[in-house]
Amino acid sequence: MIKKWGEDCITMHYSLSLHAQRPCFVACVALNIKATLTNHLLKQPFKSMNIKKYLLSFVLFLLAAIGCLAKNSVSPMTVGNVFVKLNDSQAFAPVKFMNWGDTEVKSIMYTLCNMDTYECMDPVTLNFDTPLAVNEVRKINIPIPVGTSLGKVDLMLHVKEVNGDYNEYSSPITYITRCTVNKVPHKRVLIEDYTALWCQWCPVGMVATEALVREHPDDVVAISIHKGDELATTTAYQNGMLSDYAVNLPAVWCARKDKIAGYDGSGMYESEKNNLTFMNIDVKATWDEKGNNISVTTEVEPCANPVEGDTYAVGYVLTASGLKDDNWLQEANYSDYMSDTYKDAPPEMDFFRDPANYVVYNYYVKGVTFNHVAIVSQGIRNGVANSLPSVLKADEVQTHTTTFDNISQYSLIQDRNKLQVVAILFNTKTNAVENAAVCNISKNGDGSVTSIQHLNKVASSKTSVIYDVMGRKVNNMKTPGVYIVNGKKIVVK
Repeated sequence: MIKKWGEDCITMHYSLSLHAQRPCFVACVALNIKATLTNHLLKQPFKSMNIKKYLLSFVLFLLAAIGCLAKNSVSPMTVGNVFVKLNDSQAFAPVKFMNWGDTEVKSIMYTLCNMDTYECMDPVTLNFDTPLAVNEVRKINIPIPVGTSLGKVDLMLHVKEVNGDYNEYSSPITYITRCTVNKVPHKRVLIEDYTALWCQWCPVGMVATEALVREHPDDVVAISIHKGDELATTTAYQNGMLSDYAVNLPAVWCARKDKIAGYDGSGMYESEKNNLTFMNIDVKATWDEKGNNISVTTEVEPCANPVEGDTYAVGYVLTASGLKDDNWLQEANYSDYMSDTYKDAPPEMDFFRDPANYVVYNYYVKGVTFNHVAIVSQGIRNGVANSLPSVLKADEVQTHTTTFDNISQYSLIQDRNKLQVVAILFNTKTNAVENAAVCNISKNGDGSVTSIQHLNKVASSKTSVIYDVMGRKVNNMKTPGVYIVNGKKIVVK
């Protein structure tokens, strides 16, 4: 059964305060709040859903700030974005519940309301097989309505009852952003580590970067940019990037939004990983027959229609790993002879904490292996101009090709098998890093790639049928243009 949520929601909060089982000052405030909400939220049509949501959240925050003792008190914690495939038979949102009361929780009753339609589902009672202990936080997969059209909708989850009585927590709601797509995008987090051999504190940035790559090999794209040392190249990062992002070192940037402090970048990584994107990106790279030039093909696929007016572009970086030279002495100040300051650091820190690796008055370390080092880039500021059309549509794959020529000129490269190509998708309207991808370089086009199924696989499928824009059956997509592959439009630039 579906019903309008407005009046019921307000009355519940009012009743909550009046009927709480412990003395609470909220009751006298709730009377005025009810009248105010009734006059302004219900009688006045709001044009923006966000205004309604934030006003309600603000009122609930005020109630929470007043506070009272609670016996049965449960709060749903922030959920964020949940991706759902179009017309899936079922969908779930991972919601964390915390018991703020002074008794264990055996059951809760909650409702889900659509913030676009103002309709609420029938209340649902959730019985815990194992009671939720005092101060315990537990994640539960909550069923949510499936999406029937592409796009995002905010759902309000409201915990009304705890153990069959009123939920005494003053702000018992959270919001779930349901993102309905044809294909779930693979969001990766770009980590850019600005570093230098002459920087004694830079090893901690290297540790943070390497730890994230190890812990999230499929979801982290790392680039190391050296400044003013033997591993720095004039072709790596142009257009004033060093002056903007590397004024002080170390500087480990997460998606160019914030700098990671210390050796633990997990929190910032998780925050960026959870940021919404509807844009999928994939990259592949191949050597030419002479083994001196690298051909790169990038595919960008919106999983839903982008925000009107937003434009995108792709930038590229060629990186080298496994670089090592005994003449490259990394200045460091982490030997930590007499304390355990870094005992909780990731294992990558052990090398820099070991006094045996220090030389030259214990001020430098020898034998460091440098990974993800930027060699040459294209469009590193905000993408290659005109690399993508100004208007993108859902499920329409766009491709962009480029080359890295004359690789032999880069003497810093030691092992060609440890080269990678990074593709970065920029929102050129907001200057945000939207997504990223990375791949190894193959000789025949079947090397490792990231994310969505790429053109080579589509074209080589035994069941693939390819037509050009005139409806003529063709054997391949070598010529730029629009093609239909198994009923799906693909644009080759």
